[in-house]
Amino acid sequence: MAHVESAHLVELALRNAAPTDADAEALRHIDHCARCRDELAMLTRLVTAARTAETVDLPTPPPEDVWLRITREVSRETGTPPPPHYPWHDNEPG
Repeated sequence: MAHVESAHLVELALRNAAPTDADAEALRHIDHCARCRDELAMLTRLVTAARTAETVDLPTPPPEDVWLRITREVSRETGTPPPPHYPWHDNEPG
């Protein structure tokens, strides 16, 4: 059997559907293929991390003074005007 398609490995890592005959065949291949086994292990870790993430794990925006310095510097280098508002304030009036 050829290597397991990446999309199929994603489906195996997600475990959202009942196993199929194709899954059983893929798992037999994975038992003997380090490349596919490693990719499935990495995807499984990623799925686990995503499913267990909490709000505290999410990135926070930089302080406003940092954002202002960044936008000024980028605007100066590119010759474009700075954005009218902060990207994390999209739901607020401009």
